[in-house]
Amino acid sequence: MYFLNKVMNCRPTGGEIAIFWLGQAGFIIKYDEDKVIAIDPYLSNCVERIWGFKRIMMPIISPMDIEADILLVTHHHEDHLDVDSIPFLMECKKTKLYGPNTVIEICKGMKIPEDRLTKMAIGDEITAGNVTIKALYADHGELAPDAIGMLLTIKGIKIYITGDTAYRPEYMQDAKQAKPDIIIMPINGAFGNLGPESAAKMARDFEAKVAIPGHYWMFKEHNGNPQEFENKMKEYAPQCMIKFMCQGEEYRYESTSQI
Repeated sequence: MYFLNKVMNCRPTGGEIAIFWLGQAGFIIKYDEDKVIAIDPYLSNCVERIWGFKRIMMPIISPMDIEADILLVTHHHEDHLDVDSIPFLMECKKTKLYGPNTVIEICKGMKIPEDRLTKMAIGDEITAGNVTIKALYADHGELAPDAIGMLLTIKGIKIYITGDTAYRPEYMQDAKQAKPDIIIMPINGAFGNLGPESAAKMARDFEAKVAIPGHYWMFKEHNGNPQEFENKMKEYAPQCMIKFMCQGEEYRYESTSQI
């Protein structure tokens, strides 16, 4: 209840956005008094039920309490497309879900109304209210061949959610040219994902102002070493600020300055 109240009472003004970490690859972005984006929220125990990976970081909010305007799902793995939480997340009638084809087909199978589902493939760009969403290349290998990253533009702020991906700079020119203000990336280095060194190189090459690491410490099988990431960032991208977040922490970023 504390975290729910924190999000509800958060009222970004002017050029501000507020970012909250849910754990794993899950984030909430609030960009107005009542405008909420949820990204890859993993809030159940479905990964343990399906794959046997026990969550170590407990959920800090119920899916029934998230009233998102926009729900972004980068690919269909259950720690991103939480199949036990999606029906509750979509009970909020204003929520619209955006994701690649496999995600959309799974959601159709859950009887989610098709007019609330938007399929996105690499290069697609849509505007939802005051938010622009562009689907970008991600390489999650054969594990999720239609996985995507997403570039959000909100109040002139560019937020690049890499999704689960390896570093393939030759295919990531759109993201590089965008020069994102904020880059949100995995650092666990397992299951085909960015590790500390490759994530730091991406932050350097894409000239990000702020790097927010995620996708670590949810499951023991997923690995993740934030201290090593910090060391590699000092080596490769000292100009980029690192924002390590604890679950439920609020981080505000303004289009003209960092807060």
